[in-house]
Amino acid sequence: MLAINPDVSVLIPTFRRARLLSYVLDGLRRQTFRDFDVLVVLKPSGDGSEEVVKKYGKWLSVDLVSQRRGYVVDALNLGLERAKGDIIAFLDDDAIPYTDWVERHVKSYEEYENVGGVAGNVLPAKLCGGKPVKVGDHVSHIIPSFRSSTFLESVFRSVWNVPLDGMENYLVYISKAGIVTYNPKVSEVAWRKPVKSLLGMGANMSVLREAVEGFRFPSQWMLGLASEQFLGWHLWKKRYNLIFNPKASVYHILHGESLTRNVKSAEKDFLRWVENYLLFYRLYGLEPNLSRMHRIIWFILSSIVDLKKLCKDREFQQIVRLRGRLYSELVGQKWLMSKKCLQSNYNIKEV
Repeated sequence: MLAINPDVSVLIPTFRRARLLSYVLDGLRRQTFRDFDVLVVLKPSGDGSEEVVKKYGKWLSVDLVSQRRGYVVDALNLGLERAKGDIIAFLDDDAIPYTDWVERHVKSYEEYENVGGVAGNVLPAKLCGGKPVKVGDHVSHIIPSFRSSTFLESVFRSVWNVPLDGMENYLVYISKAGIVTYNPKVSEVAWRKPVKSLLGMGANMSVLREAVEGFRFPSQWMLGLASEQFLGWHLWKKRYNLIFNPKASVYHILHGESLTRNVKSAEKDFLRWVENYLLFYRLYGLEPNLSRMHRIIWFILSSIVDLKKLCKDREFQQIVRLRGRLYSELVGQKWLMSKKCLQSNYNIKEV
């Protein structure tokens, strides 16, 4: 249950982002809601990020935590261990919050019943004269603008995008094939009012601290893709309400690289698809509504769509997507075999 006057911990993982981090902290300095502290989990890189954090300690209650090893989910785990606020808000080191960002998150918990997590809008922007400027109107990293699909694509997606039971009206949801996807009908109203959503992006979301007590991300992540939905699923299984509030917004500065902990671009593209597709195997055995049949259908039909784009439309980037899909299945099957071996050894010891 949320406290009457809740306090907030803002968690920022960062790596080699001193220049942008100063804009993020300056955005926090100007918040309308003041009862919050900032927890910066920093992986040292020698770029002067430590000095930036110390500078803003004049205006903000900032705690600097040094991360010696691991990737973004390991930074998040360090932050979850140390966060003290009733609400833990997540912010990327290249996401500049609106002045009412913390206030909007807090109000979302106060105005709606049994809320365990809130996602906010992530708006692509560029820095112009030191100020963030949105790139286009109604452009969002969370609310998709759906292009027209071919008849074949529409039929195929209606088959593999079937949501888990209970997620039919969610903006962001997990399908029975274990894929993170978006509901086009919900996206039509998501600009105007809060809607249900299995969180969104780690650049802008929050959770109730008591709801994530004891939760930690598994370490088999590099980029953290789909980790938000992994966390959201755990809250959803505890029967918390999860919402997307379009007014709780941040500017996501476009600058080429995202928070990927020093992964080269060619590798990053491949890993992005692999990590997205591995969510099925991370949840397999935990979520009974995941379906092997839907997974096989998704694998075959989505591969057909990508091969068509590659051969007919010469979209050569589909090669990376196809490789990622195949590799995720190989890794996932290896995980399942390891689990079976461990369970078999345990059963032998029990006998």
